[in-house]
Amino acid sequence: MSSTSSSVLALSSFNLLFFTQVLTVLSSTIKYNEYATDRGGNVSIPCIAQGNIMWVKEHGSNSTIVQTGRVLVLRNVSTADSGIYVCFASQPRPSTTPVIVASVKPATSTTTSPASKKEEPVQNEQNDSTESPKDSEQEEMAYQAFQRTRLTVRTVPGPVTQLYFKASTILGFLIWRFNKTQSGGYPVRSFTAEFRNVSYSSPPANASFEHVWSRMDPINIAPNVRQMEVYRLAPNTTYEFRIWANNELGSGEVVTTNVTTLPETKEEASLTVLESLVAIGSMQMARRRRKTGRRKKRS
Repeated sequence: MSSTSSSVLALSSFNLLFFTQVLTVLSSTIKYNEYATDRGGNVSIPCIAQGNIMWVKEHGSNSTIVQTGRVLVLRNVSTADSGIYVCFASQPRPSTTPVIVASVKPATSTTTSPASKKEEPVQNEQNDSTESPKDSEQEEMAYQAFQRTRLTVRTVPGPVTQLYFKASTILGFLIWRFNKTQSGGYPVRSFTAEFRNVSYSSPPANASFEHVWSRMDPINIAPNVRQMEVYRLAPNTTYEFRIWANNELGSGEVVTTNVTTLPETKEEASLTVLESLVAIGSMQMARRRRKTGRRKKRS
């Protein structure tokens, strides 16, 4: 917290509570602006007012003073720094607009003997009775809101939601949802999805062994796409899929899901064998036709 007049720092908890109640009244009359910065960056926000300045961050009923001084400086910002900051400046009383009043009384310490301690309450009563209204006004500080600033901290994208894989025996669909409010402050450029086989006939000797990830095609999935088809899977095999969003700052949070493809039935196996035989027969017939064509040309 930067140094400033001690009167600014003498706000009581009662005054802070009163401050939170006055914010809604002042929000329609004070200046409003917005700032945005990337996570890890620095930002400086000047207040339009002059004099003794304090910055308060809104936290509902728990608003707190974060800095004093005309310029609010935040370094190496994180998402926790996002929010609304209100600039308050000291104003002379009385005022026709709602203000925050902070009564500041100078702290005095004196050393007294045991005999003089008994006379102290009487002395205080006399001081209170002789204190002039003018002195009382000088000891009171009034603070008025001048500026309300919303700070947005931009980040990499958040996670996709409702990720699941609808599988058959040898193919399936990877399906997901994405909330645009999770874009991180920049437009989502693309999605990236990968999968790998995580089935083992026997546990690997090396516990750190993992199958290689295969990237789904296209590599950069369009930002408006919400499902991808996957081919050439093996029946009755467990696969792990993962996907993440990308924006200007980089790759977002990775989300994974596991799924096991359906086992192949005898009918499907027979059909697969038949299709393979048909394909082989077609290739052989094509070769014979090419050979016959060559012989005719020679003759």
